[in-house]
Amino acid sequence: MTASKYLFLFVLGLCIGGCTPFHMTLTNEERSYPATSAEKIQLFFQGETTPPAKELGVLVVSGDSEKQGVKFMQEKAATMGADAIINLEVKIQTQTLLIIFIPIPVHSYFVSGTAVKYVN
Repeated sequence: MTASKYLFLFVLGLCIGGCTPFHMTLTNEERSYPATSAEKIQLFFQGETTPPAKELGVLVVSGDSEKQGVKFMQEKAATMGADAIINLEVKIQTQTLLIIFIPIPVHSYFVSGTAVKYVN
């Protein structure tokens, strides 16, 4: 293959890898809540004690960084009317691309959690 073909494949890989795939499963479809502020969404990692809350939905995000994934998840949870994300989990997957015999590690971050609304 010529160098231009390698360059095209590399750029294509960056474009595909730069996307933020997102999946949301609603668990509380009988009621909707007004949107909240993404900056006010509280985060609780797995194992942390959380206030009493009603589950709204499960969120799964794939991104280029942990910070990007968590921020995107907070934005989506806010549109659902959530107050917090519980059981937050971050997984890192590393793959190695071989471009012109040079191994290049590529990291993908998968962030998952459950959007909840506090019970008053």
